Amino acid sequence: MVQAPGPESGDVSIFEQSCAYCGARLRVLAVRVPDENRTQDYSCPECGKSYETEAAAEPQVRLVKARSDGKDDRYQETLF
Repeated sequence: MVQAPGPESGDVSIFEQSCAYCGARLRVLAVRVPDENRTQDYSCPECGKSYETEAAAEPQVRLVKARSDGKDDRYQETLF
């Protein structure tokens, strides 16, 4: 994970991850402020799979590399 300096009120965390469902590569920017962080959801822009991170506001997600699974379907949560 790469940490970038942020505004005085908090830190900006920038990290990359691969989507576990479709293989797309994502870059996530999250602002973290002490005592204000809470669980924030963000989704893969290629398939819609949801992820969570601790941040003070909704994370910004950028697509770095398109999905690599050769499909065009959307991820569907299943409850068992």
